[in-house]
Amino acid sequence: YRRGNFNGSWDDLICQALIEEREADISMSPGVRWGPSILPGQDITREDIWNVTSMTYGAAYRTEMTGEFIHVILEGVADNLFNVDPYYQHGGDM
Repeated sequence: YRRGNFNGSWDDLICQALIEEREADISMSPGVRWGPSILPGQDITREDIWNVTSMTYGAAYRTEMTGEFIHVILEGVADNLFNVDPYYQHGGDM
């Protein structure tokens, strides 16, 4: 499920998998909002992953980034979400 701008259970699962499989220090998710909920103990299928990410062609990349670059990314997303001028609130996910 996803009920906010900062995280969701699918984002947590995908980010943890990226950290483990890509041997990364951090991971970022674009924010998953689609698909049905999976009940505790229920198997997660490939089709479930496709449903929640809304794609069947996903690719994951490991890239070196500076702290400054990560800061720029997060500030840009925060500005889209929380800009004081509602006309500049374009949405996004932290």
